[in-house]
Amino acid sequence: MGTTTLRPPHFQSDGASRAGEMLGQSVSTSREVAIMLVYLHGVERLYATLGHDRAATILDDVYTRLCGMARADDVIERVNDRKIAMLMSGLRNRGHVRLAAQKVERVIAETVVGEFEPAGLRSTAGVVLCPEHGRNPQELMRCAEVALLDGRHKNEPICFYEAASAQALFDAWGLEGRLANALEESQLELHYQPKLCLRTNRIAGVEALMRWNEPELGPISPDVFINLAEATGQITDLTDFAIQRACRQLSEWQGRWPQLTAAVNITPALIQSTEILDVLESATNIWGVAPESMTLEVTENSLMANPELSHEILVRIREYGSKVSIDDFGTGYSSLSYLKEIPADELKIDRTFVMGMMKDAGDRKIVEHSISIAQSFGLSVVAEGIETAESLAALTELGCDYAQGYYICKPLPGDEIEEFFRSREDAA
Repeated sequence: MGTTTLRPPHFQSDGASRAGEMLGQSVSTSREVAIMLVYLHGVERLYATLGHDRAATILDDVYTRLCGMARADDVIERVNDRKIAMLMSGLRNRGHVRLAAQKVERVIAETVVGEFEPAGLRSTAGVVLCPEHGRNPQELMRCAEVALLDGRHKNEPICFYEAASAQALFDAWGLEGRLANALEESQLELHYQPKLCLRTNRIAGVEALMRWNEPELGPISPDVFINLAEATGQITDLTDFAIQRACRQLSEWQGRWPQLTAAVNITPALIQSTEILDVLESATNIWGVAPESMTLEVTENSLMANPELSHEILVRIREYGSKVSIDDFGTGYSSLSYLKEIPADELKIDRTFVMGMMKDAGDRKIVEHSISIAQSFGLSVVAEGIETAESLAALTELGCDYAQGYYICKPLPGDEIEEFFRSREDAA
């Protein structure tokens, strides 16, 4: 059956989630899909009463039984010990989706310890529907996270995403105020994912990814708090934090690893504002980091709200000496004229195509042509979503410049990334 197991990343937009990639493929073919994000309650108690090994065996059994109930076209991903993502296609209406969710609920509730003793597990499922709730894979994944949090907040076992309910949830939590406190109380941190140069086999840089572990609510998805920051006017403060922290980290690293650069993602709101230029210049000056060590990543779609202003901002970023990277290439307004005119240094091929290229000839062609076209315009090319040695070798053969993905290294805090850097030096 169509199941897959990955390393356990959080189910977020920056993670190399197989469920996310499969959702992207479903959206591109206009299939109706139900996305179910299932949270297991009672896991901590299992670990406390049974010990790690026995509890892990029971959780493995839960996952196996859920795989056993799935159909051939379903996709199940074990995100971590407490969370499982399920994609189900071909369900005709909400009633059928609810029946499927109830079946998942029963399978989890029937888990036993030993022969007869109930394990005490229960579940909450957040459900989002494509195309009813949208067609953008990242947005749908975000909505699934929100629906799950809404269900946990209401103590309901099955919760469909509703925009009004989600807003009420955010209001009840006071997330706007919590986010302001997060900046003041150092609750935010950056994780870093390495970028491998395929010509030299050396780590050329890192992408900085923001994380928020709220003391009461736990980890908050970046899609949730970044969208909130944009809506409430806090996005400049968050971006300032990210760029300042990335520059500070680079200033510490470059004494030992002088080749390292850092990339920070810029939201659509900021690419329409000159504020980003002040933030960038301030951070590089404060931490003594060369402007060319910093790359700002923007998505294709973010440039289209006001193309003339976006073009001007990107030109000024490059005039300052920093680089511009076009993220998620292939999912938006890609065209030859677009690449010819855009002031950019780098193109990042969307992970959907990279992860599918070893099995799908169409995806491989898209990757191959993207590399060829981008390089013909003088852009370097980064492939995201590398999960196997085979895909890494194929991209090297195609002449791709850089690669990112869980096969190389998942996003890690700064001290753990340093260990990764050192381990590569030791292995050289």
